[in-house]
Amino acid sequence: MDGILVGLVLVVAGAVTTWLAWLGSQRRLPPNAVAGIRLPATRRSDEAWYAAHQAAAGPLGVGGGATVACGLGVLFTGLDSIGWGLVIVGLAALTTSVGLATAVALRAANDA
Repeated sequence: MDGILVGLVLVVAGAVTTWLAWLGSQRRLPPNAVAGIRLPATRRSDEAWYAAHQAAAGPLGVGGGATVACGLGVLFTGLDSIGWGLVIVGLAALTTSVGLATAVALRAANDA
């Protein structure tokens, strides 16, 4: 049962991240207070917001996709040693992609 819950959490987190990345790549994620990279530079103007999220879409999409894949792996294997390894890889992929996306977004926002 624990493996199912952990796997589903990873799948949902990765899917939401991938969906937000796609919205950003299409310039369809409007400035808001809930979802997105909310830094002073990205909130400076609408153009800075859209440019930042369009630039960040690549790393976020990759990280989200990797997290979904790891979550599916956990659903199939359970929380054995392979499953826990997939949890670590999935969380590392998501964390790294968010950090990289933030750096890329900050540069794009400052250039906008």
